[in-house]
Amino acid sequence: MNADALNLDFLRPLLPLPLWQKLVALTVIIMVIIAGYFFLGWMPIQQDIESQQAQVEQQRIILKKNQRLAQDLPRKRAEFAALEKQLKVALNMLPKKSQIPDLLESVTWAGKDSGLEVSVFKPRGENPKQIYAEVPVDITVKGTYRQLLTFLKRVGEMPRIVAIKNLNITQNSVGGDLLVTGNVITYRFIEKGK
Repeated sequence: MNADALNLDFLRPLLPLPLWQKLVALTVIIMVIIAGYFFLGWMPIQQDIESQQAQVEQQRIILKKNQRLAQDLPRKRAEFAALEKQLKVALNMLPKKSQIPDLLESVTWAGKDSGLEVSVFKPRGENPKQIYAEVPVDITVKGTYRQLLTFLKRVGEMPRIVAIKNLNITQNSVGGDLLVTGNVITYRFIEKGK
């Protein structure tokens, strides 16, 4: 470095000052440099480091959560496969709309084969649920206690889901037969998009 190239003219006013004032001026200059470095250099870098560390910690938490989920994945897949299998079985037990008349006819034949006299068999409107719809039918039959039990047993053994609810059993004064009114409820699968 060439001494001629270095222009220190701005320091000339300090030369006549006493030594203690020169030291104070030097101290102030050094403190301004340190403060400038601290506020303009070090602090922003430190804040950036802290921000990056917080992001790294968040990513570690997410990573640990994902690792726990990944470890649990085989069990969840097995559960899903089992539930899917159960759903297929249940869907096979829920007839489609086109199969409802056949199912209702099967219920009627179960009553007649049991020896019951079916006087009322009146389907009502469907009651839609999430993936299935209830198909209620008002029924009135007449017969003996054994015939009624045989009918209920046959309905319970059907491959489709059929429930008999709200049975009202009264003894018919003529002939001693039972007069039974109630609801036969079957369920059908609601096909997507319909």
